[in-house]
Amino acid sequence: MKQQPDIRLPVLGRLPDAIAIDLDGTLLNSQTQVSARNSIVLEKCLVRGIPVVIATSRATRSVYRLLGAELTNRCSLVVQNGALGIGTPPLAGRIKEAIPPGVMRALITTILETEPEARLTIELEGYVFGTNRPRQPEDLWKINSATPDMQLSLEGVMDREPTKLAVGGLGRDLSHIVQAVSLQFGDVISVVPANDMTFLNITSKKATKPDTLRRLLASRQFSLDNVIAFGDDIPDVDMMKTCGISIAVANAVPEVKAVTEYCTASNDEDGVALALEKILNL
Repeated sequence: MKQQPDIRLPVLGRLPDAIAIDLDGTLLNSQTQVSARNSIVLEKCLVRGIPVVIATSRATRSVYRLLGAELTNRCSLVVQNGALGIGTPPLAGRIKEAIPPGVMRALITTILETEPEARLTIELEGYVFGTNRPRQPEDLWKINSATPDMQLSLEGVMDREPTKLAVGGLGRDLSHIVQAVSLQFGDVISVVPANDMTFLNITSKKATKPDTLRRLLASRQFSLDNVIAFGDDIPDVDMMKTCGISIAVANAVPEVKAVTEYCTASNDEDGVALALEKILNL
């Protein structure tokens, strides 16, 4: 018999100022799709004037491909682990925290000396990116949500205010890379692991999901204290700890569940929709 999730949801005395939602493993199901039920609930929140903020490690182009332009254009975005923030009414603002090119060059040298076979991806504004291992068009769209004209060399983007360096492609624990780069650059960069430490997100130390979210909310004098946040993985922990109402999906890693009081169903059981339907009477 299938075990039922331990669902614990808050009772609110007023509408939240905003809703912040991670994508992979949270809003998206295991097929990397947003379900009809989740889409309908987000639409209802937007109609009621509640800002929806998509907070993800992904680039802007991926959000548009996965959620569709119609929904994405009505949401605010905190992408690339907070390196970019894009406000959509009623929120406003555009935030960018770049990694200095000199630091980026030194980072890449250290990483490739440690793991020469690592796949590196340098993100800019969320559309064009650079990589040391170009993909074929069919894989490029599936994995990077990109077309061939968006894929450049590392050198081609190095001096264009890079915002994020992604490290992966080895399918195994990358803790030794974290140790190497943190030792040398820990005062200027942050390393956030994902997917059981097999993938690394490296951004400016000034770039975090909660801080970029806070700066977007400040355009309306909103506080993080009255924000509902949903997440499932290590990159979401800081946001979950900082927002006033944090809800883990049932499939969340222990580190996320440890910092949240509330829990909903899994991403494959429309956990986000289930929680918002009950909390907001949607």
